Amino acid sequence: MSEQWRCFVALDLPKPIQAQLLAIQTELQQLGLPIRWSKPENLHLTLQFLGNVAVELLPDLQTKLTHALATQTAPILSCNTWGYFPNANQPQVVWAGFEQWPSDLLQLQQAVVACSSQIGIIAETRPWHPHITLGYIKERLTKLQITQLSSQLQASQWSVIPVIYATCQLMRSITQPQASSYQSLETWRIDHA
Repeated sequence: MSEQWRCFVALDLPKPIQAQLLAIQTELQQLGLPIRWSKPENLHLTLQFLGNVAVELLPDLQTKLTHALATQTAPILSCNTWGYFPNANQPQVVWAGFEQWPSDLLQLQQAVVACSSQIGIIAETRPWHPHITLGYIKERLTKLQITQLSSQLQASQWSVIPVIYATCQLMRSITQPQASSYQSLETWRIDHA
């Protein structure tokens, strides 16, 4: 059996957005809730989670992504909203996101999915929801805790200035006891029209 790596394709966060989200995380940490916050270097916008990929397929995937990304336009996004997965009553993930999903972003995501399907990776059936994971909730929150978290998120300073997301990476996720770490396998610069 061939070696497999857990992989995903993601957009890097522009520096101002990363700084904004780290400031919001710092505010949220003051609440003392049982949340494992994403490390600064792990903040990203996933275009497609690939799952376990046979290592020998990765060069072909990288070639396909190189060609596909050369024809894409870097999306301009305003990270201005937040939410929970799966829902606000039993949150397990706290995320930052975007009220508007421009066509450039959707086309970019579809191009990545098309590349992975060419090497036999089956896309997830649930709809794609672009987001940046801020933290994972470790134990069920009480209604009061959810209210506190939601109030702090609502009061946080969310960006109103759109920013270009111009760097895409193929990443390897290495599972560790405390939290996963990510290794970049290849980085692409996406032009903006």
